[in-house]
Amino acid sequence: MGLQSFSSFTVIYLFILGLICSATNANDNVINIKTGNKKVDIANVVVLTDSDFEDLTQSSTGQTTGKWFVKFYAPWCGHCKRLAPVWEDLGNKLRKDHEDLGINIAKIDLTENKEIQKRFDIKGYPTLLFFADRKMYKYKQKRDLETMIEFATGGYKDSDTEPIPGAPSGFDAIMFEVRKAVGANPIVQDFIDDFKHIIDLRKNAAAALLILGFVFGLIFGAIFSSCGKSRKSERAQKSKKE
Repeated sequence: MGLQSFSSFTVIYLFILGLICSATNANDNVINIKTGNKKVDIANVVVLTDSDFEDLTQSSTGQTTGKWFVKFYAPWCGHCKRLAPVWEDLGNKLRKDHEDLGINIAKIDLTENKEIQKRFDIKGYPTLLFFADRKMYKYKQKRDLETMIEFATGGYKDSDTEPIPGAPSGFDAIMFEVRKAVGANPIVQDFIDDFKHIIDLRKNAAAALLILGFVFGLIFGAIFSSCGKSRKSERAQKSKKE
C-alpha cells in the first residue's frame, strides 16, 4: 500500500468515525416531512413503514402532524383480518365527519417492519395505539366502529397514558440500512446486534475501541508499507547486480 493511498484511507476512516460519533451523540430530532406525500390507501388509511413512521407520526418528536390512531398488525392474524374492514370504515368516517380534528388513521405491517415492532415492544396482534397531545394511549376497548370513533374524538382523554419509546437516533438509522444491505444472514445480524448493544450501553468504550482500531491500523499499515518498500528496494539492488 503506497503512502498516498494509505493517507486517503486514513482520511476516509476519520470521516466515517466522525459520522458515527456525531450520530451516536446527536439529539433524536427528526426532520419533519410533508404529510401530503404520505401513502394512503383507498380507505383513507395511511400505510406506515419503519423508514417513515417517526417522520409522519412524530410520535416522540412533537406530534405536529396531528393525532394518529395506528394499527400494528400481521397479515396472517385472524383478529387483524376481522378488524380490517372496520378500520377502513373508521378512516372514512373520521375523514368525512371529523376532519377538523386532524385525526390520522394508519396501519403498519409488523411482519415487514421489525424495527417498529422492537421499538414499541409489540407482542400481540392487533395492537392499537393512539398518539395525541404528545402522549400515547393504548386502545383496550371494543373494536367496533362507534366505540373507536368515540375514543378517537375525545374519549382517549379518560384513558391512562403510556410512555412513548424514543425515536431512533441517527446511528439507529445507519444500523437499519446496514441490516437491509446484509440481508438475513444470522451470523452478520448477530454481529450487528452485539455492536449496537455496545454502542447503546457503552458509548465511550465503543468510541475508544474505534480510536484504538484506527491507531493500530495506522501502525500496521505503516509497517506493511515500509516492508513493501524495503522488499522492492532489495529486488531492485539484486537486479542491478545481475
